Amino acid sequence: MKRKYATAAIFAVAAIGFTYVSPYVAMYRLSMAAKSVRLSTLAERADLPTVRASVQRQLLAAGETSDTEELKEMLDTIVSPPGLTTLILHGKLGPDGERHDFRLAYHSWDYVVLRRAGAGKSATSFLLQRHGVWDWRLVDLSLPAELL
Repeated sequence: MKRKYATAAIFAVAAIGFTYVSPYVAMYRLSMAAKSVRLSTLAERADLPTVRASVQRQLLAAGETSDTEELKEMLDTIVSPPGLTTLILHGKLGPDGERHDFRLAYHSWDYVVLRRAGAGKSATSFLLQRHGVWDWRLVDLSLPAELL
């Protein structure tokens, strides 16, 4: 009888642990998909139309451009595998030039924000939305003021 309870406790702790770690795994998979420079792979890990709309809102709010063609080019550059790879890598670099880990902040059961540890608002933040139990997709990113 004790063996059943011990086994159940081990599985419960493992499930809770993997649930906590799953956003980090999703961010790693997203960065690998972005580095692969294949849009189809990246589209599986990110909701690109939603991310594109978010970046467009931020660029327009910052008054970055009024020219529609220039805005389209900027969006195509940012919301692309190389652009997202650059944002992910830039998001991990601190002002000291060293790489830092991402910090996790749950907004709710279904939404989590990943941002460089100790960066505050000065780094790109990535909003992931839960899909299923342990799968996450990028649905939004917030660009820091220095990139706008």
